Amino acid sequence: KTEEVSKKSSIQPLKQFFHFNHLEMKFLFWIFLACMFWSIYFISPLSKVSEIEVVGLSQVPAELVQEKDGIVKGQSIWTILANRTRTTTLLKAASPKIKDDSNELVAWNKIRLNIEENPAIGYFKTEEKTFELLADGQTIEVEANLSTEEYPELVDFTEETQYKTLAKQLEKVSSSIIREIKEIQYPNDIKNHQKIYLKMKDGNRVIGNLKDIGDKLVYYPSIAKQLNGKKGTVDMEVGIYFTPDTTIR
Repeated sequence: KTEEVSKKSSIQPLKQFFHFNHLEMKFLFWIFLACMFWSIYFISPLSKVSEIEVVGLSQVPAELVQEKDGIVKGQSIWTILANRTRTTTLLKAASPKIKDDSNELVAWNKIRLNIEENPAIGYFKTEEKTFELLADGQTIEVEANLSTEEYPELVDFTEETQYKTLAKQLEKVSSSIIREIKEIQYPNDIKNHQKIYLKMKDGNRVIGNLKDIGDKLVYYPSIAKQLNGKKGTVDMEVGIYFTPDTTIR
């Protein structure tokens, strides 16, 4: 009898361990169901990338991003989302014009890459070579036949600090205003070492200071609108003044 009691006492905890009430059974059923559906999803095409959309591009070719982002169709969406840092590293290494990126799931199996550019804001030529000045102050060599409609030519800039100062100022200005500048000249004026001259595509000229031209240029569109087609010089050195062109007869 003592042995039987001992056996019953050892079996009792096992019965208690494997005994579940109705609520616990229901809970376990839903966990099992969720695991089953999650497993099915992971092996189904829904968990694999079927489309990659790239947005935010202006100067960087979409083909370059798609080639260098490390993302391929059929790859696990969750692997891509978990490796965002790797994608950013690959894209930054692919082009100095890529400042940052982020990726997001925008549909069941569609990934969107949001690119933040570090755009060119000017170009200059030295010894038959052509360079672009980027928004962060970098200068990069480019092909001589590049399109220059988006940014001005930089003339008489000679030092790296001058380029960096200009870049810092133009970073404050919208791309639409930068597109309206044909040329920026830094003549190294003896009386004012900060003076620069801008030729606008609308025929006006602008005089400003290298140290604060970005703060003043943001007002140019409203100034040009008030001129009603008049051409002349907009002086932004101290305050803002307009001097119309005079025609000698």
